[in-house]
Amino acid sequence: MDWSHPGRSGDLPDRLRARGDGERGIRSEHRRNRLGRVRTVRLGAIPSTGAFCCETLARGILEVRTKESGDAKVRLGSRFHRLFGATLVSAIGTGMHAAALPLLVLQSTSGPMALSSVVMAAEVPWVLLSLHAGVVVDRLDRRRVMVWADLGRFAVLVALAVLVLTALVNLVCLVLAAFLLGVGQVFFDIAAQSAVPDLVSRDPRSLATANGRIVAAESNGEDFVGPPLGSALFGLWNLLPFAGNALSFAASGLLIFSIRTDAKPKETSGTPRRSVRGEIAEGIRWLFGNRTLRALATASCLGNIAVTAQFAMLALLAKEVLGLPDFGFGLLLTATAVGATVGGLAAAAAGKRFGPGTVVLAGKAGVGTAVLVLGLVANAWVAAAMMMVTGALMTAEKVVVSTLRQQIVPNELLGRVLSSSRLVVMTGGPVGAALGGVLASLFAVQVSYVAGGVFLILVTLVFYPVLNNRTLASTTDESAR
Repeated sequence: MDWSHPGRSGDLPDRLRARGDGERGIRSEHRRNRLGRVRTVRLGAIPSTGAFCCETLARGILEVRTKESGDAKVRLGSRFHRLFGATLVSAIGTGMHAAALPLLVLQSTSGPMALSSVVMAAEVPWVLLSLHAGVVVDRLDRRRVMVWADLGRFAVLVALAVLVLTALVNLVCLVLAAFLLGVGQVFFDIAAQSAVPDLVSRDPRSLATANGRIVAAESNGEDFVGPPLGSALFGLWNLLPFAGNALSFAASGLLIFSIRTDAKPKETSGTPRRSVRGEIAEGIRWLFGNRTLRALATASCLGNIAVTAQFAMLALLAKEVLGLPDFGFGLLLTATAVGATVGGLAAAAAGKRFGPGTVVLAGKAGVGTAVLVLGLVANAWVAAAMMMVTGALMTAEKVVVSTLRQQIVPNELLGRVLSSSRLVVMTGGPVGAALGGVLASLFAVQVSYVAGGVFLILVTLVFYPVLNNRTLASTTDESAR
């Protein structure tokens, strides 16, 4: 029988097979495009029962497959999370110690000069050793530097706990312990901040997120959780906060020791290693030779003058102007810590949304405005709000500045440039404390706040040309090339 049909070629079975192949090809094409359709599904275009499932599936696919998307979640990895955990545990112990040590000093000696001697001993290592610590951090494995710093501080606190337990503690022991703990903190802090790019990446978003979490952990531990816990434990038994701090350093050291990093110290084989003085000079030249780094360090130093004056006179402002009891003064510090936590966690998003220059400049102007309000408005609730604003803006600015520095500076120089920058910034602290005291003595405590607020706003205007978004973007692009 003839199955042919006018106008068509071939027999019917062939046509049927061809049709079946075509339909299978269409179905295969539909399967291949199913993933693409999930990406474009709209929540209002499907029944409400299935909307959540489809949206969740689309988000999961985008996170896994669309790595180039700017909306993908930043994943910092287990190595950074161990550093974060170590920082948080260590910060809580440091906060406990910061509250308990002055109480122990007053219990042992009961003199203001003794208290100031211990506080000064804890700060002196930053002036004496920060530049040398930068060289050590750049020469050696930064992870090992942090571990040895934690082990050293653990040993100091064990010895101090033994002295407290045996009632043999005296002023010399306390000053020496404060100094040695300060030395450990110098090496640990510089190594930890220099190690962040080794553990995540130099991507600005990853760096900002990592730095924000580190700063938030430090603020929570040292200013929010640690001090009240240390005071409470000291009231129960004066040994407990120091033993707890020793355990925190042991836990921190173990966490950091468990980190495996691919970063290695700069190879020096074949060329003689330069002197420590030469390497310090190289870091200083790099800091002041780069226009952006020089501006960031100088602006931070000037800002530190005003902020240190603010905190140095805060107790006087709380008692004489606001009429707060001692507990109220503590609540002002707690408000600052809460703001610092929020600022640290929000810094990465703020930097992405508004740009790093805007965060830095608006942070300085905002802190200046808050300090100005503290000097003009004698209200406890307003003061608490302004302290919270100060904490948030200062911390967000600190995160952005750290991220910019890590982007701009070569990895092999990061420790030295960081230590040089921190030394410059810290020089503003004593100046601010002295100026705040002089203005409060000659006029009134509010005058130091008004002067500091106006000064910070002027600093913002002066540094706008070199710290705006366009200038910072060009600097980071040059460093990336």
